[in-house]
Amino acid sequence: FLCNEYGMDPISLGGSIAAAMELFDIGAISEKDTGGIKLEFGSAEALCAITEITARGEGFGQDVALGSKLLTEKYGHPDLSMSVKGQEFAAYDGRSMQGMGLAYATSNRGACHLRADPYESDFNTTEIKGKAAVVKDSQDVVSFIDSSGLCLFPGGCGWTTDDYRELVAAACDGDWSEERMQLTGERIWNIERQFNLRAGLGKKDDTLPRRILEEPAPSGTGKGLVCRLDEMLPEYYELRGWDKEGVPKEETLQRLEI
Repeated sequence: FLCNEYGMDPISLGGSIAAAMELFDIGAISEKDTGGIKLEFGSAEALCAITEITARGEGFGQDVALGSKLLTEKYGHPDLSMSVKGQEFAAYDGRSMQGMGLAYATSNRGACHLRADPYESDFNTTEIKGKAAVVKDSQDVVSFIDSSGLCLFPGGCGWTTDDYRELVAAACDGDWSEERMQLTGERIWNIERQFNLRAGLGKKDDTLPRRILEEPAPSGTGKGLVCRLDEMLPEYYELRGWDKEGVPKEETLQRLEI
């Protein structure tokens, strides 16, 4: 409610507040830093208080407003930021959902649950076999839908790609076949990749926080597991038609008419 009232993203703010609470928990910051707010996990009072001062840009709220990446770097614990390319995670842990870990790492705009949806319940989320292909195809389809201006959420309520293609065809003349939809999404994804490469982003940024890659999950379906990104990423690059550094090959760009 407060985020909606103030016009803030609850996911990024939530991730940033969680990082601040962990900084408080390990003693990296104290009530002296937070302006008297006891930033303990589970405290609704602290959550509301830190949201208010962040929205108003007051005191420690200015640090939280930097986002978890810059916040944790400022206080000497960058590992506490659960983000990719500076954007905070949504609700998914790449250790229990391997495909989502790959999707987060390779998303052009950083960790985002709206750039791919490889979290269906009909296959084992802790396995990596076939996940690179699932993620790549999902990213392409989502890019097509997103560029159309249509909402992604009906896809979770029974809509199929046929429904989306039918609506696009009604607004745009032409045969919007499954193949054309996939190709359009793939072209969009690669154009975004080219933009990122020119901005200095690349393979080094297609990664996850160290804790997700090295520290086994303590509980849940991924208990005892880490995200096996190092095994999935090379296959993903190959399926995309990119070289080992994550750069689209010339033949890929020609095929996509980029």
